[in-house]
Amino acid sequence: MAAVAAAVAGFQAEAKCPICLDYLRDPVTIECGHNFCHSCVQQSWVDLQDSFPCPVCRCRCEEGHFRSNTQLGRMVEIARLLHSPRSNKKGQEETSRCEKHSQVLSVFCGEDLEMLCPLCTQAPEYRSHHVRPIEEAASHHRKRLRGYMESLKKQLVDLQKLISIQSKKPLELREKVENQRQELSSEFEHLNQFLDREEYAMLSRLDEEEKDIEQKLSANIRAFSNHLSTLKSQLSKAVELSVLSEVEMLSQIKVFYRSENEASPSIFSIHLRREGCSFPPQYSALQRIIRRFKVDVMLDPETAHPNLMVSEDKKCVRFTKRKQKVHALPRRFTVRPVVLGFPYFLSGRHFWEVEVGDKSKWAIGVCKDSLPTKARRPPSPWQGCWTVQLQDNGHAAPGAAPAPLLLDVKDRVIGVFLYYELGEISFYDMAEKSHTYTFSDTFSGPLRPYFQVGPDSKPLRVCTGADCEWKLP
Repeated sequence: MAAVAAAVAGFQAEAKCPICLDYLRDPVTIECGHNFCHSCVQQSWVDLQDSFPCPVCRCRCEEGHFRSNTQLGRMVEIARLLHSPRSNKKGQEETSRCEKHSQVLSVFCGEDLEMLCPLCTQAPEYRSHHVRPIEEAASHHRKRLRGYMESLKKQLVDLQKLISIQSKKPLELREKVENQRQELSSEFEHLNQFLDREEYAMLSRLDEEEKDIEQKLSANIRAFSNHLSTLKSQLSKAVELSVLSEVEMLSQIKVFYRSENEASPSIFSIHLRREGCSFPPQYSALQRIIRRFKVDVMLDPETAHPNLMVSEDKKCVRFTKRKQKVHALPRRFTVRPVVLGFPYFLSGRHFWEVEVGDKSKWAIGVCKDSLPTKARRPPSPWQGCWTVQLQDNGHAAPGAAPAPLLLDVKDRVIGVFLYYELGEISFYDMAEKSHTYTFSDTFSGPLRPYFQVGPDSKPLRVCTGADCEWKLP
């Protein structure tokens, strides 16, 4: 009987849908051979277009084809009949007996979750347990199982939707890659066009300069040829005068001496004007890139140290010996003479320029918005602050590459370039359009422009498109 019961249970399990875990309704068979309810498999494929994976083995089915399985439907009905309460109860009465007392298992222990016979309930270990008839316990747990089934069904539907959404991600990725590829191709096409125009303009100017120099050189050669003829004529005249009588020679000598004072033409030297391209920082080429990534940085007075005075247009700052009367705000720096800038940076590429002028001490760069405002030691990249500093007439950029040396510098304008996703902050000498240092790190959270102002009265300014007037009082 046990073998028959196991066979019936296996048959009933095969008659259930792998998705809803209930008996198959309107069963269909897909290409890989698995069977599902018609509505269940349709729901699992509802948002798919290009690929239709089997919910069981993940085999990809072309175009979501499936076919009705009438014979399987009839077998499901037979499985339902085998699951009738009468047949189950009869089977339980015939097979479910207590191994210890050989009596029918008629009650269920709620604590131990075991079926018991009436004699078992009289044992000391079960006297305090809550037991009830099998029918009542089965009804209670069947309700609980239905609750679990509803929850699991919901989880299955949600998981199918998630799989559907994730299945669309490769297409979304391909679209994003293609858009970025087209953007890069367009960008480099513009770069090449710009370089072609620059090359053509420079070569044209060189050709014109060559023609101009050739004309001046030819004129110089003609001048020397004319001077040579003059010298030959003077030589012949001197020879003629030297053989005349004393009176005749002396009478003509005055005219001869006047003519010999004619100056020789100056030598024409060839000097070609040096042609060159002044390329901006990002690609070491093309001013267009600076215009594309340049941002309008402004100083945040609410972060400024009390000894710092920020201009009305929030572009200039200078150090004053007398502390300003300002509100004590949590984000205001109170130990080091620092002021932060706007905007916040959470992604992307950004470029700005800072005019440091003749200040003898300064530090500029980028920092985390969470940088401590009361720290006494100079901030470092490990604390979330990446700066280039001027001190003792030399640059310092701890943690940057290449390793900075304290050398004499004459920088007046420093360019700062932030590439958030790449994790790079680069600095440039704008007078030479040359790269100086780069920090490499991993960024998270908002970043802000950072300015430290030395204890002198000379101002520090954030550059704009045009020169701005100092508006400090």
